Amino acid sequence: MIKIVKLIIGVLMLCSCHFVLANPLSKQIKDLIAQQFSHNLEAITIGYTNNIPKLSCDIPTLSLLNKNKPWGNMTIGAQCDNKKSFIQIYVAISGHYLIAKQPITAGSVITEDLIDLKSGWLDKLPSSVILNKSDVLNYIATRNINQNETIKMAMLQKNWLVKAGQIVKVIIDDEDYQVTTNGKALNNAILDDKISIKLNSGNIIEGILTNQGVIISNK
Repeated sequence: MIKIVKLIIGVLMLCSCHFVLANPLSKQIKDLIAQQFSHNLEAITIGYTNNIPKLSCDIPTLSLLNKNKPWGNMTIGAQCDNKKSFIQIYVAISGHYLIAKQPITAGSVITEDLIDLKSGWLDKLPSSVILNKSDVLNYIATRNINQNETIKMAMLQKNWLVKAGQIVKVIIDDEDYQVTTNGKALNNAILDDKISIKLNSGNIIEGILTNQGVIISNK
């Protein structure tokens, strides 16, 4: 009887050690995934699709092999000194994503009144779903979007304040003086975008597009 009790205690201690050792790595991976998002998520669940490789250090340097894929099947690089191992995981994320609050017709400018956030598992949706309202405000719908339909970036385009070839006002702002002239935009731009301008002299400069014009600051 005593031997059986000792055996049970030994098994429990072994299981406990495995859990404690695995937990820091899982937390480290969760933290790495969370860093890819600019807002708080409801939940992140990590599942290992293959056996975890034996690592030669307790706290490896982790890296995402594909930063453009925020969830689903992923590969994590784990560096211990000069040895790099690869961990296959499945990332399930619960969070908010953008839907149409009401029908949106093609050509409409996206405003707060037209959109809403819905909660769900993001890994069950296309990776092109939109997570922040601010990412689409003032964009233009390129097609009709049904009420409650999930909004994706492919349905929208930027609402260009200036288009390539357009003549714009250029303000060159120096410490001692300010010069105002005109130039031709060489690329499309929205408010606060960087834009390249060809001046009448033929020189090409880069500035920031504002409501007052293109600001070139030499301060």
